[in-house]
Amino acid sequence: MKKINFNRALVAKKKLLFFLLPALMLFAAGCKDKNEPSSKTLSVNPELITCPNAGGDYTVTVTSLEGAWSATTHESWIRVTPTAGEKGTTEIRIKISPNKESAESKGIITFTSGEETVQLPVTRAAKAAPYLYIVSDQALNTPKEGGSYTIQVESNIKWSASSNAGWAKVSKGVSVNNDHFTVTVSPATTPEETTARIIVSPYGEGYDAGSDTVIITRGSTEATSLSVDPTEINAPENGGSFTVNVSSNAKWRVWKTWDMDWLTLSGSQEGDGNGSFSFSIEEATSMDDVSGILTIEEDRSDNYKPVVTQVAVSRAGKTVTFLSVNPTNINVPYRKFSTTYDIIIKSKYPWKATLEGTEIFSANPTECIFEGEGTTITRMEVVVRPATLFNPSEGKGKIIIRTTKGNEEATIYIHRDGYPYPPHDKFSFTVSSDGKQVYFSKGNLQYNPLNTHNNAPNQWRFAEHQYDVIGAEYLDSRYFELSEYVYDSLKYLITMWKYNDWVDLFCYATSGYSHYPYDPIVFGQAYDDDYNLGDIAGTYDDWGVWLSYKNLLPSNATSCGRTGTGQWRTLTHNEWHYMIHRDSCLLFATVNNKPGIILLPDLFEEPGNLSVSLKYCMGQELANGSQVLIGTSFENVIGLADWNKMEAAGAVFLPNAGTGTLGPGLGGGYSFTTSQEFTYWASTLWNSYFTLLLIDESMLYTGHRAPYMPCAVRLVQDVN
Repeated sequence: MKKINFNRALVAKKKLLFFLLPALMLFAAGCKDKNEPSSKTLSVNPELITCPNAGGDYTVTVTSLEGAWSATTHESWIRVTPTAGEKGTTEIRIKISPNKESAESKGIITFTSGEETVQLPVTRAAKAAPYLYIVSDQALNTPKEGGSYTIQVESNIKWSASSNAGWAKVSKGVSVNNDHFTVTVSPATTPEETTARIIVSPYGEGYDAGSDTVIITRGSTEATSLSVDPTEINAPENGGSFTVNVSSNAKWRVWKTWDMDWLTLSGSQEGDGNGSFSFSIEEATSMDDVSGILTIEEDRSDNYKPVVTQVAVSRAGKTVTFLSVNPTNINVPYRKFSTTYDIIIKSKYPWKATLEGTEIFSANPTECIFEGEGTTITRMEVVVRPATLFNPSEGKGKIIIRTTKGNEEATIYIHRDGYPYPPHDKFSFTVSSDGKQVYFSKGNLQYNPLNTHNNAPNQWRFAEHQYDVIGAEYLDSRYFELSEYVYDSLKYLITMWKYNDWVDLFCYATSGYSHYPYDPIVFGQAYDDDYNLGDIAGTYDDWGVWLSYKNLLPSNATSCGRTGTGQWRTLTHNEWHYMIHRDSCLLFATVNNKPGIILLPDLFEEPGNLSVSLKYCMGQELANGSQVLIGTSFENVIGLADWNKMEAAGAVFLPNAGTGTLGPGLGGGYSFTTSQEFTYWASTLWNSYFTLLLIDESMLYTGHRAPYMPCAVRLVQDVN
């Protein structure tokens, strides 16, 4: 079934949202935190634990201001020590065991003090797919004297290294994850060149990462010699400068692996015979350890294979964090307006923010670039937009802060409550930006003049069906008798009491209050000077208000059979305008052979068993800002069976009842004509007239009509 959603047009075209525009503000070091005071007596820090699949140990601070506390969890892979404490601040240890499954694990630690509870979410990463490969040179040529060579392995599983030659021995049999091992090559004892194969394979069953191989070729006793000292360098996190001595009887050169951007070779990178080379290592900017291989290779011009040796280099990762955010959670209750929050970001390095869920919030600034030493404090302004009637669901988002230098990361979680209540029901129509909703009457308003003159009952009623119209037939002069002509007040009084039948076209505001319903108003004069420049909504001059007060109309005679306030009224200018200017909320149609407009409620759901394919109207904005809805020239031809289904789904039909033209004739008489345009009154005075016009069977817009021009009336009730 098709569902109609009006939210997009309401936001984009009518500018009914009143969001606050976030301001871009960047504060220097020393800004004060503007967090509002909390009424919580129990809290934990941090408020979220995210760990790798290998698990880990975490320290959590529990603060209880009222009394003793306890901690519980239902997850066997989470261990809390201790599980209880006294009033005050206590540090506890959270131990998370490794994840052996291929799915992410989620758990909760619940802290309780008295009647207050706090939950600490714990997320453990899934076990990664197995991989294993050698990152150092996989073809080594050693001198005749042999030597020690480091083989770098990257893996996330257990692995073992083995050699097929007794003169090439590996330093360890089994290792885990990223690591390296040493191959010790014994001196050559024969003039022949010899080759060994070093194989690195997964250790244990169930792994399909495959194996990798290093081929070592040892020179004969006739080969040249090449060795370095030291063969392994482990740098601290702040890096430094280092020198390696080379012993050789030949020319040689130095090169590094492609991914060692944290190491810079300095000075000469080649030599002839004994010598040395130097390099520098940058300070760590992330908490990850890094490692690589420097290769020293004999530079030969003959056909002999060059001798190769290596230096294994590593640098420790950063151990101190330099990024913090406060708060880390923003929980927004429902409000009718956007709400602004401040997040304080402290960082030693530049950072960028990634926003997820921007349909509910915006943030500024999203990037911080600065130079110099020390920690910088930045205020990020977050504006959370409210839920609306047409987008009522709760919203979730987050802001991820990452430093551009140190790869540190912090997350701010955002939660916004949904609209406090759903739309009243599927039959209601929203007619204003603040969510006011109405039910339509079951048909157009109708009136019998003779009954009024004779003070008889049943003067007013609603048409039995929404498609029932009488139109301009009663405007023929044979039904009227001119009884009075008052020239000095510019007012014609026409009595219709001899006409004993129903009519459904009325002059402006002729509800029966203060004037008879058939009294016309001429020359644009206002019905009542008190309302000349305003709105008769809520006054007795409104058809529905006076008739409800006199109990002349049934309160439950709505198009859907539901009862609203029981108080009938006429829509205002703004309410008509608001409702007809929504995308895809209208159909130009003939219902039971009567042309008109079908209005669709907020949550219209098209019946799935219609015998016709409906063609909805599409909106088009004009240059002057007015909205014009392009119709389909009444191509929607709907019979009674289909209309009954649509009416049951909440559709409302405004039939073309025509428009009467009433004006003074020669000798004080009147002439009456009808128009193909059809009009429905509103309760707003705008130079004493208002209407809806249908022109050329394809364009619908709000307009105006002189007050003495008879038009149709469709009443509404506010939804409780």
